[in-house]
Amino acid sequence: MNLKLFLFCSLLLAVSCKKEITEPPKTDTEFYDKAYDFLSAGEKDSAFFYFNLAKNIFVQQNDSARIGNSLVNMAIIQAENGDYYGSQEVSLSAIKYLNKKEQKLQPVLYSNYNNLGIVSKNLRDYHKAISFFDQAILFATSTAEINTSLNNKANSYRFLKQYAAAIKIFELNLKNIDPVKDPKGYARAVDNLAYIKFLQNPAYNAESDLFRALKIKINEKDWWGQNASHSHLSDYFASKEMARSLYHAHQMYGIAKKIKSPDDQLEALRKLVDLESPVLSKKYYKVYVHLDDSLKNARSKAKNQFALIRFDAEKNRVNFLKAEAKNIENRYQILQRNIALGAVFFALVIAAFWVRKRRDRLKKEKDLEVKNTALRYSKKVHDVVSNGIYQVMSEIENTAGIDKERVLDKLELVYEKSRDISYENLTGNADVDFKRQIAALTKSFSSDRVKTIIIGNDEVLWSQVPPVLKTEIALILQELLVNSKKHSQAHKILLKFEISQKSLIMAYSDDGIGLGHTVTKNNGLQNVETRIFSQKGNLNFGTTSGKGCDIHISFPLKNG
Repeated sequence: MNLKLFLFCSLLLAVSCKKEITEPPKTDTEFYDKAYDFLSAGEKDSAFFYFNLAKNIFVQQNDSARIGNSLVNMAIIQAENGDYYGSQEVSLSAIKYLNKKEQKLQPVLYSNYNNLGIVSKNLRDYHKAISFFDQAILFATSTAEINTSLNNKANSYRFLKQYAAAIKIFELNLKNIDPVKDPKGYARAVDNLAYIKFLQNPAYNAESDLFRALKIKINEKDWWGQNASHSHLSDYFASKEMARSLYHAHQMYGIAKKIKSPDDQLEALRKLVDLESPVLSKKYYKVYVHLDDSLKNARSKAKNQFALIRFDAEKNRVNFLKAEAKNIENRYQILQRNIALGAVFFALVIAAFWVRKRRDRLKKEKDLEVKNTALRYSKKVHDVVSNGIYQVMSEIENTAGIDKERVLDKLELVYEKSRDISYENLTGNADVDFKRQIAALTKSFSSDRVKTIIIGNDEVLWSQVPPVLKTEIALILQELLVNSKKHSQAHKILLKFEISQKSLIMAYSDDGIGLGHTVTKNNGLQNVETRIFSQKGNLNFGTTSGKGCDIHISFPLKNG
């Protein structure tokens, strides 16, 4: 790549960033060491941030082992915070950096495959979870690790209702555990084996083993183990003695709150809703709904948070590379100046004066060209890349059970458009099924809270609109929807398209907080206005304060 072109691209990236560049590390492992310090202190978000920074340093150094180890730690932190898809993606990416033949990497490989098994189990892909737990066992370095993965594998079989396979593993697990050296592990094995036998045969008498396991857990002050025991005992007595089942459900709920496990609290509340009297059942149901909503919101925020941390770390890496490129450019300019001085020394005075004047003039023209180009590209980055990514983020946030492949296709489209910016090619497929493009764009901003209604989006109408104008309309609509989501607090958005008197009429309205008594044109609205006027269109604002916002846009059509 041409050096000046590289510097210009770096400058373009900097235009869209607001945070300052993170200082380069003083040592090769400074970020890495900081990450482990934060991890030890329980500050998982900061640990994730520094593991990501460290990973980028190790990429430059081609240090595969520490790249992989950083990624595994990041994936485990994401899994612990409920970002299962993000954790799965990062864990899978770590595999290519970890050499399975290196003895020192076995603990890292074990942790990675065990994490992939846990994440797959939480995503209810139990067959894949079993496969990952088998991989983890191959790299286990202790009996405790083997027993942990075997226990996880057996529970995956339990969720598949393959009880015979689960029992076989639990029996093997029980034989491998010394009740004196590992009483907690022994109690867990006894409890799981009795419970799975009960699930296989409801007539099986599991009571004595279940209580024997609970007693050991109480003696060992194993609160997590007690939580599981009370869950199993509540299920066991549910069809036999409701009062005892209810007692253990209450015990589980109390312990789940003590150990701050929201998932176990939800499980206990489900039991209480089923077992309690109608009045209390209604009370616990309200608690359940509130906790479930809070947990979903917290995990949704965690996913966005980790995505932003990775984005910020990547931005810092780009800025660091930009600073290094600037140093190279400075040295290049010094060399270029020295050569010019040498040439001037042997040139005639008149010729030297002419060269100097010409160089100054070209420099001013180049500076003006670079400035204008940077401003133009910055606007295109905002319209095409920033709003495109915001649209995909909005669709992920507003759509339940999002299709990962579909999201990847959309991100790839944004990526392809970003590459096309330098070629002035932003029309894309504006002339191919534009009706469906508009429908997909508006749908990505719809949610349970925001309803989008669209009128007039039909093929006959769009067939009368030139491709260049379609492209501008899509970007204008995208800007309006992004602006509405960020600022308007609207619950309903109405879009209407029609052709009247040889003009395309586009009307936007919402029931948000309005634009104020005086319309303030932020970057988004300024871009909308610029695009409208570039197509010889007209822009009128209706309601600008109080409840709602009305915007009317019209474009002349040559062919009417």
